[in-house]
Amino acid sequence: MGEYYGIDVADIFNSMQSRFRPEGAEGVEASIGYDITGTGMWELRIGPGGMSLDKRDELTGCDVVVHVDAQTFVGLNIGKIDAMAALGAAKLKVEGDFNLFAATGKMFTKYVIPGQEVVPEQELLVLKKTISVNQRFAAGPVMGTFLQGLKEKKILAIKCPVCGRLQSPPREICAPCRVRNDEWVEIGPSGEMRMLEYCYYASPDPLTGETRETPYGAIGILLDGCGENEVFWHLLRPDQLDDVQMGIVMGDSVVHGSRLRPVWSENRNGSINDIKYFEIER
Repeated sequence: MGEYYGIDVADIFNSMQSRFRPEGAEGVEASIGYDITGTGMWELRIGPGGMSLDKRDELTGCDVVVHVDAQTFVGLNIGKIDAMAALGAAKLKVEGDFNLFAATGKMFTKYVIPGQEVVPEQELLVLKKTISVNQRFAAGPVMGTFLQGLKEKKILAIKCPVCGRLQSPPREICAPCRVRNDEWVEIGPSGEMRMLEYCYYASPDPLTGETRETPYGAIGILLDGCGENEVFWHLLRPDQLDDVQMGIVMGDSVVHGSRLRPVWSENRNGSINDIKYFEIER
């Protein structure tokens, strides 16, 4: 009666002595009563000497009494039924110290159905290696032109024919005007720092898994030839984080920021990393 997955109430109670974890019951001295509908009543005692379990005709003086049907009791112990779900469905009722009832999960290891013993997992061996895929992906004619310019130490922007806005890195379409951009303009390569963000996130490289030392500075630079709000985002030389000044425009008042110049990679291959970072122009 009350079998669930071939397990009954007696199987659960008969295994409790072997599943008892003294370290999980340290400092606990209490009694827990189990009223299993249609099956019987048991009293579990926890104390300094360990645990004892006895069948009772009645449960008196227990710190907590658990009322549950046999199938739900078995399901709870083998991990097939959630205790909160059983409480919500009125299949489980707890009278007394609910925290003591909840703590029994630490006092006993999970009941394992015979034949379903947990097999130790094999050790996972990891070989860290950068994957090299023999493929090339086209950046497109617009971004490709910009990246080609970096190989030649040029920073290019594309100009909107309607509003005149310069965009770098470039975009094929001016979002506000909804027209195609096709006029190229060389900007910078030096400029004025307008924004600085101290970054404490390690920012791992998706290809190599390597991370930058933190903090590092993400900066917005108003490159020569650009108008307000046409900043170019890149990185600041790590040891100059506290040496730079941001530019601020407030109405007719202008506080100029530090002048910065790019530091180019010796071997450039047409990527944003062709500029290592920007540093103070002295």
